Amino acid sequence: MTPLRFAVLLGICIIWGFHFTVIKVTVDDIPPLFYASIRMAIVALILSPFLKWHTGQMGRVAIAGACFGGLNYAFMFSGLKLTTASLAAVMLETYVPLAALLSVIFLGEKIGWRRIAGLTLAFSGVIVIVSAGEEATGADNLLLGAGLVVGAALCEAVGAIMVKKVDGVSPLGLLAWFGVVGASVTGLLSLGLETDQLAVIHSDARWTVAAALAYSVLLASIAGHASYYWLLQRVEVNQVAGATVMATMFAVLFGVLLLGDPVTFRFLLGGTVTLVGVAIIVIRSGGKQRQAMATVSTAIGQDVGDPKP
Repeated sequence: MTPLRFAVLLGICIIWGFHFTVIKVTVDDIPPLFYASIRMAIVALILSPFLKWHTGQMGRVAIAGACFGGLNYAFMFSGLKLTTASLAAVMLETYVPLAALLSVIFLGEKIGWRRIAGLTLAFSGVIVIVSAGEEATGADNLLLGAGLVVGAALCEAVGAIMVKKVDGVSPLGLLAWFGVVGASVTGLLSLGLETDQLAVIHSDARWTVAAALAYSVLLASIAGHASYYWLLQRVEVNQVAGATVMATMFAVLFGVLLLGDPVTFRFLLGGTVTLVGVAIIVIRSGGKQRQAMATVSTAIGQDVGDPKP
């Protein structure tokens, strides 16, 4: 991990951490499912040169895309509308313990007592946070909002399992297909569940939404993921796996400083316990993660990970 590579990693974490603030501000002005569908449609358009049909793999790609590019954003953006950016960022960290549990169930992985302890800590921290009540957390609907974000984490975990079963599809190819499938899933959900999707075009918030879309697509999705894959070509997986924890810390920092998210002892305690549990799981999963991710490689053979969406 040279200074340049650490600077890239730090930049990725800041981009992904600030993204929670961007989404929180934006979904107050535009229906969240509609915003997600536009975002994924733009990703698919930009990455369309990488859209190639992979015989025998498209079923897995479609399921992974529905989870990674569709349902996770549907749940997460809707959850962010009901809760705070900092709380949602911590809740999304349940992706790590959920993915560990699913890997045991569907991939036959074995976990030792350290990762079991990490799982216990991660979920215990979440319970501490959601038991605080809406007034203490500043959420409009704490239980529903937190539940939706945890649902997003579960969708990501299922998507990760499917990605690990995909073979011979490049990371940018996966992102392109995730854009196509995700835009379709969230678009249909928006048509069925939301109204006045185009009202933002005639509102004063249209330029704010446009800037948020540019940030989501160009920085959070394409630049963030491409940089993450670049790092994974050059350093060990366990050296960059901690990016998920660092990005969450930045998300909480930005939420508190820029959005005025409340900071209570219960939130700090629960968030710390959750992140410590996640860190234990990530560190103990380093070697197994490298072996599992070897099945999802580019034509030149680099490993890929499951970074923030």
